[in-house]
Amino acid sequence: MGDESLEETASTPGRGGSKRTAIIVVVLVAALVAVGIGTWFALSRPAGTGRTDVVRLDKHRVMVDNSMNLYDPLVKQFTGRYSNAISEKAGQPEEEKVLSLDRERIVRESQANRARLEHMAESPALQDQKLAESFNRFKDQYGAVIAYNDQLLVNTANIYRSVGGPCASLHSSLNVASESYAQDYVKNADECLAALGTAKDGADAETTTLLTEVESVIRGQRDKQQEVLNSKEPLERLSKSTLAAVALLDINEAFGKAQTNYETATKDKYTKIIESANSSNTEFEGVLKTSLEQFDAASGEGK
Repeated sequence: MGDESLEETASTPGRGGSKRTAIIVVVLVAALVAVGIGTWFALSRPAGTGRTDVVRLDKHRVMVDNSMNLYDPLVKQFTGRYSNAISEKAGQPEEEKVLSLDRERIVRESQANRARLEHMAESPALQDQKLAESFNRFKDQYGAVIAYNDQLLVNTANIYRSVGGPCASLHSSLNVASESYAQDYVKNADECLAALGTAKDGADAETTTLLTEVESVIRGQRDKQQEVLNSKEPLERLSKSTLAAVALLDINEAFGKAQTNYETATKDKYTKIIESANSSNTEFEGVLKTSLEQFDAASGEGK
């Protein structure tokens, strides 16, 4: 009586043994949880997706983002050189030479950026749905920046070829005091209007609006000068000439308004495009960072 059997003794662990068992259980549970998380993350990843793919994709993201900064100096260089060729009347061969060389630089940059985006689209990392969705937004928005700069090249060339070309002489070279002023104005205005019409080809909506507003001003003044030419009597001719001269005083204000409207519209358009691109880049960068953190956590590198 009072003696414990061998079985009872073995089945009743001491206090020290209880502590060891508790520690082992806690460690085991922690290990199982860690393994479970790692296993879940590994299983949730599409086959073929690796950390290296995500790192490489992020590097290409940075390259594309940085390359956008190259457009401004290229466009400014083109604008300066081309406007000089036009204003100095260097002749069409020289104008085309400048246009061809500088345009080629911008075209090459755009081609390189599009190639980078297409290369990124082939990344195995994009098997991950969140990465794929974020990348698609990034690609669309940066594609819009590339397209904007390509279009800017067309717009700039078309404006300088018309407003800075045949139209410029209307209010800079013609002698207002000359007896042939009305005739000279009509002749030059017709050349200007033809150039403005051609300049609309390939231009975007904002540039087309600018050219149309300039066209309206020139056509109105041209019609007034035509009325001078059509006058039969000296007194009538003098009256029409005076009215045309008065209208000419307001022409700079009309041009200034058209220019201001154009600058405002293009600035708003550019700002929205850049803001959207920056937003998509920030989002894409964040999704890539989260993906890398998950890889590191699964491998234990994040500890």
